[in-house]
Amino acid sequence: SSSPICSFFLLFIVIPLITNIQISFHNWNLLGQKVYVGLQNYIRIWTDDRFWLAVKNTVIFAIISIPLTMAVAMIIALILNQKVYGKLWLLVAFVSPTFFGSVGILTTWKWIYASYPTGLANYALLKLGFLKEAISWFETPTRAWACIIITTVWWIVGFSVLLYLGALQRIPPEQYEAAKVDGAGPWKTFWNITLPWMRNVLFFDVVRQVLLAFGLFDQVYFFTGGGPAGSTRTMVYYLYLVGFTRQELGQAAAISWYIFAIVLIFALLQLILLTRTVRSAEE
Repeated sequence: SSSPICSFFLLFIVIPLITNIQISFHNWNLLGQKVYVGLQNYIRIWTDDRFWLAVKNTVIFAIISIPLTMAVAMIIALILNQKVYGKLWLLVAFVSPTFFGSVGILTTWKWIYASYPTGLANYALLKLGFLKEAISWFETPTRAWACIIITTVWWIVGFSVLLYLGALQRIPPEQYEAAKVDGAGPWKTFWNITLPWMRNVLFFDVVRQVLLAFGLFDQVYFFTGGGPAGSTRTMVYYLYLVGFTRQELGQAAAISWYIFAIVLIFALLQLILLTRTVRSAEE
């Protein structure tokens, strides 16, 4: 029974990984001959300012979007865990975007952020008097990133809400009753009971969010194309440019290994931070 799983693992994971390592030591543009260049691709990427700019952009995005998504999800889950009127409809509203494809979601948001006066964001803000004239939402790096982060949080928060809501409902009510008797306030109760009980779910969600944040591609491709002046170019988008636009597959393969190393380091750091937070809560 394990042979189909093994062959699947071999075919779709082991062989592509080995091929990728092999390609990273060559210069190759799909059509020509592979030329062995040793570590040259790795050295070239290491000294490439555009790659490090993409790394910086991605890390900043991760540092802002991951805690923000988790905080928003936690607030929504805590609200939905109370007796709220129309709870099911609220849950469907928050969770459903997570399961929609990127093209439909991002096309809709592109219309919301359209730079002409009838773009939804401009239209609403003009009508409410917050803006004097229509603005281009992707004109400055700060504004472009704000739009990307808002869209991302709205899009992926639903799955975290589901996870947290499930975890909250598994906490025994006696725990809260005991805390109430001890005179603990809402914040202390959350810190000393809710957080430690949700530890495993939070660990899982951090790893999931790190993978999503470092894989940021669709939003950049759709909204900004890496602009203005490369300020929203992410690691995966840069890999796409090098591999598919410039057809330098050896360098693209080298970039993918750098991305793997960076994601691994970042995920471990996040887990260490979260472990410390939960430990201090348990004490």
